[in-house]
Amino acid sequence: MTDVVVDAATLGLAAILTLAFLTEAAIGFGSTLIVVSVAAMFVPLTTLLPTYQPLAVGLSLAVAWRERAHIDGAFLRRRVLPLMVPGLVVGMVLFRIWRAEALLFLVGVAIAGLALVELRRLLWPPATPEGGVASRLLTAVVLLVAGVVHGLFGTSGPLVVWAASRTLEDKARFRATLSLLWLILGVTLVVGFVVDGTLTSSTLGRSAVLLPTMVLGYVLGDRVHHAVPQRAFRLGVCVLLIVAGAVLSTRALPAVVALLGGA
Repeated sequence: MTDVVVDAATLGLAAILTLAFLTEAAIGFGSTLIVVSVAAMFVPLTTLLPTYQPLAVGLSLAVAWRERAHIDGAFLRRRVLPLMVPGLVVGMVLFRIWRAEALLFLVGVAIAGLALVELRRLLWPPATPEGGVASRLLTAVVLLVAGVVHGLFGTSGPLVVWAASRTLEDKARFRATLSLLWLILGVTLVVGFVVDGTLTSSTLGRSAVLLPTMVLGYVLGDRVHHAVPQRAFRLGVCVLLIVAGAVLSTRALPAVVALLGGA
């Protein structure tokens, strides 16, 4: 991805991005997870994220603006942002000073584990509502870790989704609220890329070449969102997250082995 050339690699990346944006436009999250899980197997994250992130911001802006009536601003202000923003800053610093690929293994395991828990909750709902101090504390820890993960890898969707799904039951409210969150976090990442020189005119050129993938993904995903029942979507998402978590963990195994070997 050093030149703005429409070659086989670019077309392959375009197909992955279209699927990623379609998924996020349909359910409110998942694009960065697909990009990090699949596209990053072919393109280094340090090159991929500055190209992808401006497109992700555009998608989040489109969904959040069009569905603004469904946004739960109180949920973001009181429960999500106060925990995620400090974690995001920490993650952005770590991204620039530390080779953190081995952490993808833990992230992948956590994603798959949380997805399995959510899948079980969907298939066999608990007899009594979940709550209490322990549940709130766990949610707070997950959101703080989600901020760090988002700063490191640009993806925290599964962790945030786990927390948000306990409050945002309606699929339109869920999608719109998360889109505003991704917009806020995405703009923060873009500013960070500009400040450290990672986002350049060259990466913006590659983003421009790939812009149709975002537009197509948004149009198709929005139609799917309104056509498919929420329960079917959430079940499918759980399966996707389990697979993505396994892919992330597998991809990170060489880094884990190298880390353990050097210990």
